[in-house]
Amino acid sequence: MSSSRPSNHAHLEAASEWFSVLSDKPVSESDRRAWQQWLEDDIAHRQAWQQVESVGAMFSAFKDDTEKHSAGYVLNNGGSVNRRQLMKGMLGVTGVAALGWIGWNETPLPTIASSWMADFHTQVGQVATYDLEDGSQVWLNTNSAINRFPRRENRGVSLVMGEVLVQTQTSLDSRAFSVSCAHGLVRSSEETVRFCVRQLSTEQSVLAVYEGAVSLAPFDSSASRTLYGGEEVIFSSHTMADTQPASLLYDSWRDGLLIVEDMPLKNFMAEIGRYNHDYINLDPSVDDLRVVGTFPNHDLNLVLSMLSKSFPIRVRHPLPWWVSVSAA
Repeated sequence: MSSSRPSNHAHLEAASEWFSVLSDKPVSESDRRAWQQWLEDDIAHRQAWQQVESVGAMFSAFKDDTEKHSAGYVLNNGGSVNRRQLMKGMLGVTGVAALGWIGWNETPLPTIASSWMADFHTQVGQVATYDLEDGSQVWLNTNSAINRFPRRENRGVSLVMGEVLVQTQTSLDSRAFSVSCAHGLVRSSEETVRFCVRQLSTEQSVLAVYEGAVSLAPFDSSASRTLYGGEEVIFSSHTMADTQPASLLYDSWRDGLLIVEDMPLKNFMAEIGRYNHDYINLDPSVDDLRVVGTFPNHDLNLVLSMLSKSFPIRVRHPLPWWVSVSAA
């Protein structure tokens, strides 16, 4: 998870340092008074402190539970608690942390709830593959969810949240394979296709095609377009951007990799942040460094080490769940 709020980098750094001091029991009275004075000095200090507290609460909610009480354990192994009960319990016990997490990622609560109730769902940092009844194969990226279409009516899946990669094979079922998302419908009548659909935000999605051909129809537009292997397009419910060469980014994650080509460091940190609960506080002075290469998406420390060898940046860990990246 990377920084997405406009809070000043230096203020956030100071707030994380104070959080570290106050978390190290016992806290001296002089430190407590100094922290209180720092809070009172500037409203920006108070805003930064609230942000660090929110991230800390979120981290504790996800990291401190034992495996057998985690959502992933219950969903993957079954048990007496169903998904609806689990969702209710999580929102009740970790309400503050959940709301902080929702605000950070600008994800509406109904989407979060729907993802837990979906047919297939992955947690943050998890990539999973599923075989469908018609022989098609789908991969779900980190923090993603899909539902199968009703078998008698359609052939395909609905993307509830996140990102799905589809590989269809020769099938006795002659119906087109479809993927719907918040902004449009993707369909293919060809026997073998491979394509990825990712919801970039509440406003836009991206379709990248790697094999075969698919048609794209935004929900609130009469226009449609056919994309072929090697093509990609960003679209909304109303419009489609110009077709571009397909990025390897949307095909490499199924192998545990992020292949990036000339990506601003700010965007790259947001990308790697999708696979981690850690908060990444990036100094704006290094936002525009250009990243090129292949990186593991499951090892944040290794990625940061690789970046440190290529760029004049300084990486610090003032807290176990807080990463600071600034100019060296």
